Amino acid sequence: MQERNYEQSYKDKNHFSFGKNWGNFLSKVDNDKIDQAKVSLISFMGGEDKIRGKTFIDIGCGSGLFSLAAFLLGAKRIVSVDVDDFSVACAAHLREKENNPENWEIKKGSALDEEFIRNLGTFDVVYSWGVLHHTGDMYKAFRNIVHLLAENSLFFLAIYNKNIGKNASLTGTSQLWLKIKKIYNTCNFFEKKIIEFLYYVWFIFGYLITFRNPFCYIKNYGKERGMNFHNDVIDWLGGLPYEFATTDELVNYFSEKGLLTKKVRSSNNLGCNEILLIKK
Repeated sequence: MQERNYEQSYKDKNHFSFGKNWGNFLSKVDNDKIDQAKVSLISFMGGEDKIRGKTFIDIGCGSGLFSLAAFLLGAKRIVSVDVDDFSVACAAHLREKENNPENWEIKKGSALDEEFIRNLGTFDVVYSWGVLHHTGDMYKAFRNIVHLLAENSLFFLAIYNKNIGKNASLTGTSQLWLKIKKIYNTCNFFEKKIIEFLYYVWFIFGYLITFRNPFCYIKNYGKERGMNFHNDVIDWLGGLPYEFATTDELVNYFSEKGLLTKKVRSSNNLGCNEILLIKK
């Protein structure tokens, strides 16, 4: 009953459907993108051995790409979780292409549903990249997700940076983008396309005036995490709910929960702060 309540809440609040966007992304998933997803996992976590033979849960699996990466890297058990029907379908599609391996499960549920999360058990690796800031109650999601961590487990988390000042001249503040996202989500299809076009113009202009090549950046975008620039733009513009935190806030919060910070990669603008935590 609790799980159904959270799913209905997700729909009632008219959350942006990340799953629909990632459904469009699936046609662009090729071996290069899969390889880059694998590289991004093992490079930040410190090696392939951190995944091979381990249990791995992907909270907010989205397209399912990183669940697939964990499977191909030899994870002993993979569980993909998302509250969005379309995201669940995306992960199921990628799993089916691997002949539906028995050690890869897909579950529908919310990170805000403590009972659902507790019933999943514990894992060696908990992965949640760019997800929990979209739940509508980020810190409640944090409290729940900590229950998934086994002894000596790793928690790879990415959360939007809180940008309020010194770098805001070109990128804008987090609060400004919250307003833009709300506007985008009230627009019809054609109005959204206009906003997407304006975003591209703004992005290209911002790169050019700082003597960087925006076209080179877009061309090589997938090399970082195997993702696609256009789908990430739509994800960024439409992504509601939207919360954010500094790396210091994340480190301090999880320290109070008994987790040690192993590695941090900070964003210098509005992107995601990445943090690797360990539960001793």
